[in-house]
Amino acid sequence: MPYKERMRDTALAEIEACYALGWTDGLPVVPPTPERVETMLGAWAPRRAETIATLLPSGGVATVEKIAANAVMAGCLPEYLPVVIGAVQAVAQPAFGLEAVLTTVHSCSPMLLVSGPVAAELEMNAGTGALGPGNRANATIGRALLLVMRNVAGAVPGGLDPATLGQPGKYSFCYTEQTADSPWEPFQVTKGFGAEESAVTVYGADAPLCIAEMGRPDPESILATIVESALAPGSYNAFFREDLFLVMSPNHAEVIGAAGWSRADVQQYFYEHARLPAGHLRQRGLYGFAEVPDYANVVMEADAETLVPVIASPERLCLTVAGGAYGGYTAIVFGMGSSVTLPLPAA
Repeated sequence: MPYKERMRDTALAEIEACYALGWTDGLPVVPPTPERVETMLGAWAPRRAETIATLLPSGGVATVEKIAANAVMAGCLPEYLPVVIGAVQAVAQPAFGLEAVLTTVHSCSPMLLVSGPVAAELEMNAGTGALGPGNRANATIGRALLLVMRNVAGAVPGGLDPATLGQPGKYSFCYTEQTADSPWEPFQVTKGFGAEESAVTVYGADAPLCIAEMGRPDPESILATIVESALAPGSYNAFFREDLFLVMSPNHAEVIGAAGWSRADVQQYFYEHARLPAGHLRQRGLYGFAEVPDYANVVMEADAETLVPVIASPERLCLTVAGGAYGGYTAIVFGMGSSVTLPLPAA
């Protein structure tokens, strides 16, 4: 059917109008009509004009209503809105460094981890394919956050988002934990919240790197492979030594937990073993900058043989469990900056 004839279809015309207005991430969106936005707002409707955050780099004002409109476009259900609002609050925290995450030429993008009972209430997928497609809540909540980054924060590729390569996580990167099969407490508990509290965590993430370690029944063997795979001199972690996420499969977590290893034990092992010689680092990656900032002085001033950790402290390793029951895999999620965890907001 010719394009002009297709345009007579009202629904398609609305979708095309969203493209013309520059609101989309390249995929079709649900047009945010007043009626759809009103339905999305639900109990938040009396607070529609409230400012949740002012978002860099553009300085755009993220009101409840604007966030709801982007949630509509992403395909969210109304019950997802508090998670999206919480995620916007989290990325706006100074510790997250939103402007740096959105305007770097690197490929990082906000990743969202949803922890606590709300994940089950929304039927999020923590099992097979937890980091992939197929679940409405995972996909649309993550997409809504990134549409807000585009339409309110102004992070449009080729404009205020100058990422050289970009990555698929700039469409959506949202997951939750497999708490039933984890030997450790939920992630939000490590941040001071209760197991029955719900929280959102944001992180300036690269695309995940899936590591295979099969058939070895001891923690040291599994962790040694993960550690060696994390020694990437070209990663931002090797330069900034800030937060780094592991998404460990239940298989790996079961072996390590059954041997009596706590989360802190895993973090300490990683910190002690994930190290590269200072002399090697000086010849790689971001250490090619003519002017080296203060956080790199430890590498630039150390003896060549000094081993430098890729995280500044054990607590910088953010360990979560997700994925299907079968297969010995762990995803390493390199990134930049600090993760931020906030409680889920209420209307």
